[in-house]
Amino acid sequence: MTQDLCYYSSIMKATLGARVFEKVVDPSCPWNLPRLKVKFRKYPYKMTSAEWKGLLARANQGDAEAEWEVAERYSDGCRDRSGKILVRYSARKAAEWFRRSAEHGFAPAQNTLGVVLSDRKTGETNRHEALAWLKKAFRGGDSCAANNIARTYRENGNLRRAVYWFRKSLASGDDGAYVQLGIHNYWGKGAGIDHMAAVGCFRKAIRGRSISEGERDDAFFYLGMAYLEGKGVRKSSRTAQRLLQQANVDNDHPAAFRLLNQMTKRATKR
Repeated sequence: MTQDLCYYSSIMKATLGARVFEKVVDPSCPWNLPRLKVKFRKYPYKMTSAEWKGLLARANQGDAEAEWEVAERYSDGCRDRSGKILVRYSARKAAEWFRRSAEHGFAPAQNTLGVVLSDRKTGETNRHEALAWLKKAFRGGDSCAANNIARTYRENGNLRRAVYWFRKSLASGDDGAYVQLGIHNYWGKGAGIDHMAAVGCFRKAIRGRSISEGERDDAFFYLGMAYLEGKGVRKSSRTAQRLLQQANVDNDHPAAFRLLNQMTKRATKR
């Protein structure tokens, strides 16, 4: 058990046990929280047979954007207006078309190909290629690539480079990067431990405009955890509870739900 967790156990017995906390947030990779399994809608794309044939014709002529759109159809599947399947899902064909578009210089395709290649199941050799494509995408103007570069470096264990690219992502207008920078500062992963800076990042993420709702919920969660531990802020179980409830306002944040559940159990036993 880390020194931080020992400290947590000594001051929070009345509210939450350190072992419970460790089950929710692994201090070795605190960015990996328990998540709900998301079911994506099958065959979200709809177009006519003539539209599909036209798109495919442009792609076969080397139109990079059309190649990317073809890849997207294979990635998710496509139906016509009546519901008949036009394009069946095929990860292999999607990857082939993403690569064709990427090789023709289309930045969104380079970004997507990098994400596909950085998947853990593809192995570290592919993640090196993924970084090359992601950096091309970033240089080509796809600002989303910076965040993906940071995550790929983190998967490779290079936390300092991950922090560097999360900062570039932030500079590109991605307020969600505040959450990741806060995590790295809070646990000292690739950066020095700075709880006050981490808390500041979580607060900025909550107020951010260019941020997904899921990332905002994570910011509420981590800020609530800081109040539970009393790191970077004055310890307050009441404030922590309020923030965790906000993180789980739609009942879709398992980590916040678990901590709230444990807080309730502890409170009833007192």
